[in-house]
Amino acid sequence: MKSRNVFVIAQKEVADHLRDSGFLVLLATYTLIVFASTYMYGSMKHEAGSVLLSSINVKMISLFGPLIGIVLGFDAVVRERKSGSLNVLLTHPLFRDNVIAGKLLGSMLVLAAIIVFSVFVSVGTLLIFYGADVGQTELVRIAVFTVLTFLYVSIFLGIAVLISTMVKDGTDSLTYNVVIWLFIGILFGGVLKAAVVILTGDTSNESVLITQLLNMSPLHHYAEAVLGELDLSFGGFNSEPVIGGIFDTGYSLTQCLKEFWMNIVVLIVTPIVLFIATFITFLRKDITL
Repeated sequence: MKSRNVFVIAQKEVADHLRDSGFLVLLATYTLIVFASTYMYGSMKHEAGSVLLSSINVKMISLFGPLIGIVLGFDAVVRERKSGSLNVLLTHPLFRDNVIAGKLLGSMLVLAAIIVFSVFVSVGTLLIFYGADVGQTELVRIAVFTVLTFLYVSIFLGIAVLISTMVKDGTDSLTYNVVIWLFIGILFGGVLKAAVVILTGDTSNESVLITQLLNMSPLHHYAEAVLGELDLSFGGFNSEPVIGGIFDTGYSLTQCLKEFWMNIVVLIVTPIVLFIATFITFLRKDITL
């Protein structure tokens, strides 16, 4: 694999996203949602005398952030394939691994920039309108939160690009990705809760079965690492955390990382596995029209 070719493809991918009017509209909408939700959520927390960290609307970011990953990846391969540009691209002196690696790198760079920007918008809103204090503790934990959010959204980017390599139409790819987002981000907790109650009659949030099944959801690992909660989906499992995730200043960051290390490992490993699966699928896929 030639790194120069990978970076050239990555630059092209970044430029394509920045020229896409649909993506820019979604980005503007997402920014507005982050600003509005942070302003309203911060107002309630500010009146209660809470600190800056507890005023960041994690649930809203966890719900709409994956949409950015989906938009960045759902047509990454299928668009090039349908237009015939993928065949033309491979007539140049570069290999398939250069193409898919460049596309993944470009999309990840754009995603990282958006996540950092959204966190700046959220924190900036609280600083400007409520004058929240930001010390070294807050800055470090916000940085960790930014990394965890990037990893979480990267999972949906990985799913989107993987599906894009497997289907033949961009509409199908978008549909499958939206269904996955709806199930994981909105319906998973409610569906799981209903299924457990129907099958076992157990309505407790502390059952071993519920904990095991929740481990299948990336949202669970993200919610537990950031807030210490089991689930953030609608109708899901409410819990009173012992440690409120990395935002709980009653515990040191080291203690929080030791408590939630398994969740963090899952958030790191899952996108890597998805990217490897995408890499292998693309190398074996027939890309002819």
